[in-house]
Amino acid sequence: GTCAMEETILDGVIGTILSQNTTSANSSRAFAKLKKEFPTWDQVEAFPNPSQLEEVIRSAGLAKIKSERIHAMLKIIKVEQGEVSLEYLRDYSDDDVKKDLRRFKGMGPKTISCVMLFAMRRPEFPVDTHVHRICQQVLGWIGPSVGREGAYDHLNATVPAELKLDLHCLLIAHGKQCHRCAARGKPQFPPKDASKLVCPLVNSKKNGSKSVLVKMEA
Repeated sequence: GTCAMEETILDGVIGTILSQNTTSANSSRAFAKLKKEFPTWDQVEAFPNPSQLEEVIRSAGLAKIKSERIHAMLKIIKVEQGEVSLEYLRDYSDDDVKKDLRRFKGMGPKTISCVMLFAMRRPEFPVDTHVHRICQQVLGWIGPSVGREGAYDHLNATVPAELKLDLHCLLIAHGKQCHRCAARGKPQFPPKDASKLVCPLVNSKKNGSKSVLVKMEA
């Protein structure tokens, strides 16, 4: 995720699908090209098949799968709502939003959580690879055997609502820039002067970070 707030829920959904299994630069480029060539989702829904969409979003990777999922979703929304829009979800509870979006292929827990946070301004805490790795290996907020879905349940129940957006974005940015906390020690955006960041989290686990979330709730 890029931590950018989306204008509409459907923008958030499609932008997040494009971001799956690729870099934010690639997905952002694909989304910008898609919106430039086809400014409305009605135009994309009207495609006779996904092949035209596939060409436009190729830079996001997995273009065939993503185009098929997006096109099918738009078709379903148009039939059900009479328009290509998901704004009706703004009136739904969190649980009902999740239930509604889960029925579409490609809409897993992390994707839905991102949409709710960035497109709906709901207090969600998405757990991607950066967040999971840092919370588990560096901060010790979740156990060593806890997977991403378990981490999502725990962290969403523990992180205060008013901190979820900022904390999520900070952990994403840190995971992309810090050699110590990046996957395999290779940050996506290391310092341009080839130096290594002095990691502010280096002593957090040793100093009892497991109690941090409890303290934040107090």
